[in-house]
Amino acid sequence: MKARIAEKIRSARTIAVSSHVRPDADSIGSGLALFLMLRQLGKDPAYINVDRVPYPVSKLPGCERIRCGQIHPQPFDLVVLIEGNSEERTGQKRLQDYSRVHIDHHVSGGDDGPAISWVVPGAAAVGELIYELGLELGVEFTRDIAFNLYAAIASDTGSFKYSNTTPASLAIAADLARRGGFPPFEVSDLLFNSNSREKVRMLTRVLSTLETDLDGRLAMIHFRRDFLDRLSLKDIETEDIIAIARSIDGVQVLLFFKEIEEDYFRVSIRSRGGVFARQIALAFHGGGHPHAAGFFYRGSLESAKKEISRLVAAQFR
Repeated sequence: MKARIAEKIRSARTIAVSSHVRPDADSIGSGLALFLMLRQLGKDPAYINVDRVPYPVSKLPGCERIRCGQIHPQPFDLVVLIEGNSEERTGQKRLQDYSRVHIDHHVSGGDDGPAISWVVPGAAAVGELIYELGLELGVEFTRDIAFNLYAAIASDTGSFKYSNTTPASLAIAADLARRGGFPPFEVSDLLFNSNSREKVRMLTRVLSTLETDLDGRLAMIHFRRDFLDRLSLKDIETEDIIAIARSIDGVQVLLFFKEIEEDYFRVSIRSRGGVFARQIALAFHGGGHPHAAGFFYRGSLESAKKEISRLVAAQFR
């Protein structure tokens, strides 16, 4: 499949790259690396997302080149979608008007018409696939390309601590550090050690909502929109909150409820062992990885906790 995608890229001149809504370091790092590869190949690329790049991901090299908006109605020979092949997932309208390539490591539905899809669920991060595509294209892995791809993989593996980390992940990361000539700690400092004081205050507030159930095997935390009152933050990135809460000894499942609007929440699930987050998310028309998944829930926070907890309890039996 990567050979077919490489051929599509070689035959196109103007190429748009786009990531999923609420982009993370994996989608942004991968998209930036691909954008820089396309420039190296003499293409005329544009990187266009619907949502802004969150801090500190916005510090990745080349991030200033990402535009916010719609791809349509601009003319492009090819559109490359990173982790998403539908309007719902990308926020991009009229995708069916373009020749498209979809590269992902999530199995999901919501396909908006014919496209070349390269989906590898066993990959820890989509950054691994962009690395393989770069090898297929024969590009030089410059420092910025390698740094962005390393950041993509480090982010989705929790700095190589999560259960999705594979020997391939480690081998690719080592090769990227060697080719890019950067010390790996620079990526860790950027992604994991760049919190503002306001962000730490917010972390404290969210973690204070911690509840446990099912003999300590289930943990739940939540974020309310009014938590932002009296803080300079406009929004909050949640992966580090989830990482702290999921580290509690004995916890096998973490539920994080982020309020989007009144009685409407984005629910993130993290699990370990024989409990599968994706199975729970699918019950609510969500998706993700076996141990990291999510979905949207309409209803009160209390009803969400009760309903989802019952499904978690069923997996413990």
